[in-house]
Amino acid sequence: SPPPLIAVDQEGGPVERLPLGLPGAMAIGATRSAAFAEEAGRITGRALRAVGCNVDFAPVLDVNSNPANPIIGIRSFGEEPGLVAELGSAFAAGLRREGVAATGKHFPGHGDAELDSHLDLPVVAHGMERLEAVEFLPFRHAIREGLGALMTAHIAFTTFGSIPATLSPPVLEGMLRRAWGFDGVVFTDSFAMVPIKEHVGAGPAAVLALLAGADVLLALGGPDLQREVFASVRRAVGQGVLSGERLRQSFERVQRLRARITPPGPPEEAEAVVSSAEIRKRAAEIAGHAVTLVRNEASMVPLPDGPVHVLSLVPEARIPEGAAGQPTLSAMLRTLQRPARDVLLSAGDSWDGATGGGVMIVVTHSRGRPSPWQVDLVRRAYEAHGDRLVVVATGTPYDLAYLPPVSTYVATHGREPVLLMAAARMLLGAAPPRGRLPITIPGSYPVGHGIVW
Repeated sequence: SPPPLIAVDQEGGPVERLPLGLPGAMAIGATRSAAFAEEAGRITGRALRAVGCNVDFAPVLDVNSNPANPIIGIRSFGEEPGLVAELGSAFAAGLRREGVAATGKHFPGHGDAELDSHLDLPVVAHGMERLEAVEFLPFRHAIREGLGALMTAHIAFTTFGSIPATLSPPVLEGMLRRAWGFDGVVFTDSFAMVPIKEHVGAGPAAVLALLAGADVLLALGGPDLQREVFASVRRAVGQGVLSGERLRQSFERVQRLRARITPPGPPEEAEAVVSSAEIRKRAAEIAGHAVTLVRNEASMVPLPDGPVHVLSLVPEARIPEGAAGQPTLSAMLRTLQRPARDVLLSAGDSWDGATGGGVMIVVTHSRGRPSPWQVDLVRRAYEAHGDRLVVVATGTPYDLAYLPPVSTYVATHGREPVLLMAAARMLLGAAPPRGRLPITIPGSYPVGHGIVW
């Protein structure tokens, strides 16, 4: 019989459960290359299958059109619906080529939300014309290209009512199933998230999601939540609220998905596949085409001779355990034979700005809008160094809109070591800048901008 579904969140970038170190979606968006997207999907699929996982909760098909989005950001390929559609479908094709099922998420679109759906219920108030042109477009394209599974978003779309899309018959049964003709598997997002667990209750939500057209309920959380979901569904069937026919439809969809999956290879080969030189080589190639030189008004790239000081800002409340051993931009510069002094600060730490001259590089990281703490540190660095300040944004590229008018700005679209190394190579002139912005920086630069040579 076909294998059971074993699913994992392996998007690349900040969301990965298997340490492949591949750049994430926005970095791939900066390459504007469907070939790189498919390659990333293929590598991911090969590694997942090697360790026994056959469903990937990726690609993210959300269009990150809102700079304030606190949870999608660099997990999205960008703000252009057509490019998100092209690259997302290419990533999914790469997964399928390796016998792993791709799951487009978060249907029908999480990109314009200003709240994190793990913590609250976001509301999107756009009309159908805008939704069709932006939010829905990547999902419809991916479905036409053969996408076999979707994951729902716990977001209310006012066009369809006030309940989350996960529980909405007009969204799932009405639009997705009937109007669009999608007969693949619909996974829900986690039932441990606040819009479901706190606002509705996991048990009632389970029944509502199945009635709406979902097939697989992600009852993540403790065993009590799982027992509640199972008991609620069983009771609904016993009371005739949920029909056997409805459950049979979902069973058949899941069986069809299982039939498309390739069995894993020999377990003894898994480690060699996951740690292969090919993955590292391909990741470096993608990263080299992703890093974006946004502004170079003082011709600081390539870096001039002299001392280099790197101030790396860690947005967490404290520097995570083991961070001292993690690669930083300054460590990458030193690997490339350029001495660089390193200061690592976590959220709220103070800094006196003293460096003793030379070039100052501040490495920022934010999901949407940078924190006041990061903005204040950049302001102090700018006052002390002026045109000899370089800012390297390792989160979303939007940081520039909130910072003082720095003359040199680089966007890596992620803080994976492979992206930091690509940034170091570009800063030292060992590799040309090739990336282009996958989003608009409000008031500064349009999507597609990038200094290349």
